[in-house]
Amino acid sequence: MQTSRYIDFLFWWLGLCLLVLSAKLQQERPFTLSWINTALVGFCLLLLINGLYLNPVYYAGAIYFPVTLLIAFIVASSRAIWLTQTGFKIFCAVIGLVAVWALLQWLTGWGFLGKESARAQALFSSSNILATVLNLGLMPVLGFYLLGRGGRGVYGLTLLLFAALLTTQSRGGYLGLLSGVLFLLVFVGRAAVVTEWRRYRAIAVGFLAVFGALKFYAWLGLASWRADAVFAALLYGESSNRWEIYQVAWHGLSEHLWFGIGYYNFGYYFEAHKVPPFLDRRIIFVHNDYLEFALEIGLLGLGLFLLLIAAVYGQLFKFRQQAMVGQRLPLILSASAITTMLAHALVDYPFYIPVLMAIFGAYLGIINQQLIGMGATQWQLPKMSAQLLGLRPGFIGNALVIGLMTWLGLPVFASVSADYGLNRLQHLDAQRGLYWYGVARILQPRTAEYYVREGVILRNLGVTQTRPDLLEKSNAVFSKGLAVNPFEVNNLLEKIALHRQYGTLLKQPASHQDIMTWINHAKSLQPHSDGVQMEYVRSLDFVGEHAQAIEQAKLLVHRWSQSKSAQRLLESVSHE
Repeated sequence: MQTSRYIDFLFWWLGLCLLVLSAKLQQERPFTLSWINTALVGFCLLLLINGLYLNPVYYAGAIYFPVTLLIAFIVASSRAIWLTQTGFKIFCAVIGLVAVWALLQWLTGWGFLGKESARAQALFSSSNILATVLNLGLMPVLGFYLLGRGGRGVYGLTLLLFAALLTTQSRGGYLGLLSGVLFLLVFVGRAAVVTEWRRYRAIAVGFLAVFGALKFYAWLGLASWRADAVFAALLYGESSNRWEIYQVAWHGLSEHLWFGIGYYNFGYYFEAHKVPPFLDRRIIFVHNDYLEFALEIGLLGLGLFLLLIAAVYGQLFKFRQQAMVGQRLPLILSASAITTMLAHALVDYPFYIPVLMAIFGAYLGIINQQLIGMGATQWQLPKMSAQLLGLRPGFIGNALVIGLMTWLGLPVFASVSADYGLNRLQHLDAQRGLYWYGVARILQPRTAEYYVREGVILRNLGVTQTRPDLLEKSNAVFSKGLAVNPFEVNNLLEKIALHRQYGTLLKQPASHQDIMTWINHAKSLQPHSDGVQMEYVRSLDFVGEHAQAIEQAKLLVHRWSQSKSAQRLLESVSHE
């Protein structure tokens, strides 16, 4: 489902507020440290420090991602019993509806509120995300049935989720399911498999029947479903050109070994180092979360994440026998579920999707609480004293919760302000539009796009009202935008256009050398960007390099033969 940034941040913030309040309701429960939550806190703190201080670029998601993971973990740890009983039933109902949605999409070819695609997506932006979500529900349900629990209803839900997974045609999804099943088989052992062999046989027959039914439906020409990509990957290796992306990321890793290039910055790095066949595409994920963690937060960050995984599976197999004897189903099923996501992360980016981070954190919380219940190593933290700084703990807790929710809401408030400013502009109320964009910039002073919008408004007002002072303010705003995000080109392009078109109205107009220095810097950041290349042609023409400008414009017309903008650009720089 395609949504604006405002809607994305709004739902993300509301979800976090719900998680924070849920955790607050359990504040009377003493908090304990274990190997798992210690590793998790260390990893999340590193993400926050990287996103807020080490990273030269600010992105609100750099706050939301680790906070989502950590708060979901805390809530699940404090409400593990409710989650494993009532909560999981609700999750199964929701995931069942998502599976029905996916099947209807594939069977009918209709989008159903999403874009039409040969691969089912349901309400998600890609089929691979849907596949990960389905696996996080399918694997626990499948494990529940294979461990001798549930009847026809559970069996039917398992087949439904498997059918929906097939409609995603996601190789990463298939890899995740296979990994989850293999983990389950290894963990429960041969004796448990032999005891429930009839259920294993029923699942095998059911899966084959579902596979055959979908294949037959596709053979009739009623839908598109092919396994060619899966077999090609097995026989000839990866076939989605991801090796090219991996090579770019690997090259960057050697340049920024320990602390990385900054959390969520791969998109900027790839723009400057693009390789075919991605010259005309924007890629913001490596499609291998382990490699992306190593690139963006360095070997230190990857090491902490691997330490978390090692702590989880080390504790799992340490208490394996006890878990099987005690029939700790929540522990076994949660571990099987996270295994699917960890495997899928080898070929995709599930740890960059908010809902997946929340589900993963919840499963981790259940695992941690189950292990503590079986006697895993833990350290009890002291409770807050009755009086701290003369204030009651309840007051302090409420103040911290309100402060946290307000801080997390700043990106949402800024987006609302910017959207309202845009609404005022559409109603020709430039002054109020400018005011609300200024509010957005104050709330999120490190978000470059707010500087671009405010600078453009000031420039347009300065031109229409013939006010050089507004043009000077516009120039200053663009410069500030460049300072807060040195990798973003929009502020730089707008600044170049301002000096190129209205330099005579500025106190200190840029020289021709300055113009070319700026545009060449923009080209070094995004050499294949449409906007950068077109501004490069205009800049060449502006400084008097008419022949080179015409040559570059012709190259753009040849490259984008159907583009009217490229045609008009060529006409504007041709002086014949």
